[in-house]
Amino acid sequence: MEKTEWSDLPEELLDLIANRYSSNIDVLRIRSICKYWRSTVTMSKERLQFRFNRYLPTSNKKIKAHLFPTTFFRITLPSSCPNNGWLIRTSQASKYRKITLLSPISGELIIHSHQTLDLLKVGVSEIRQSYKINIFDGLKDEKIPSYIFSNYDMKYDKTPSDGSRSWTKINNQVEDFSDIILHMGRIYAVDLKGATWWISLSQLSAVQQTPSTPLDYYNYDSCEDTRLVEYCGDLCIVHQLSVTKHYIRRTVGFKVYKMDEDLAKWVEVSSLGDKALIVAWDSCFTVVASEYHGCLKNAIYFFYDYGENLKVFKLDDGSIIEMTDISSQSCFHMFSLSFL
Repeated sequence: MEKTEWSDLPEELLDLIANRYSSNIDVLRIRSICKYWRSTVTMSKERLQFRFNRYLPTSNKKIKAHLFPTTFFRITLPSSCPNNGWLIRTSQASKYRKITLLSPISGELIIHSHQTLDLLKVGVSEIRQSYKINIFDGLKDEKIPSYIFSNYDMKYDKTPSDGSRSWTKINNQVEDFSDIILHMGRIYAVDLKGATWWISLSQLSAVQQTPSTPLDYYNYDSCEDTRLVEYCGDLCIVHQLSVTKHYIRRTVGFKVYKMDEDLAKWVEVSSLGDKALIVAWDSCFTVVASEYHGCLKNAIYFFYDYGENLKVFKLDDGSIIEMTDISSQSCFHMFSLSFL
């Protein structure tokens, strides 16, 4: 059988290979195989849709806003145990810009002078994408607006001549939403009371799917944040709880609920098993703890004060460990890029 060189593969086959990957890092790795692959496989917008910054319409013409996508990856080294990895986050403003490293939890830029990450020397697997709305020109890092935009063409609006999509406001939203998720092919949002809503793109409407979670505030001052997350195939709600003392508010715990379909009510999740929950500034997801350096199972990693303090909440005893605790540094190794 005649041996075929990588550079001899037809362009149609290379295009099919590249289209199997939507990650910008995966496409970069494909393009680094040889000069022929680099010239054939392009970083097109069609291939990497929603991988770069995208401008959004605003009601105030003096304010500019854009959708800021980031990607979470698991990094492993051939020289280390393949079962242990690090969690990183990357962003790329456009296909002409370099990929930058961000803090996985806070999303802040990580600056390592004179240091780069060679993607050909590490194992890279994409975990998920996250999206954040940035408001600038006088208003920076503002929270996601209470209305939700859908990338959908309105039937009664004039469609641009170039066929591009427009952003359309959901019609009948009656509650402020704190999070949104794509689950089992459907889009769900959660309000501050813990009720979930189904977002219908065909009708551009929000329909309440579940009642509010039975959260007892007796031992807490307020619910700091409410998130949606997939756990073992179920759609769950995560409440970040806080108390205020001497005018200082701090997180003291979390409550996780899932819907019991048989009982048709919310039930509290008392254990995450071998999983850990990552509550980032703009994303919430679970990982298998044994796959990351020092990661604690049945625990929730989060930050406070805009990423200044990284902490972990242990569901088994309700204790919180801060990264400033020298004796407990090992449980945060998954966020330390010591190999750079």
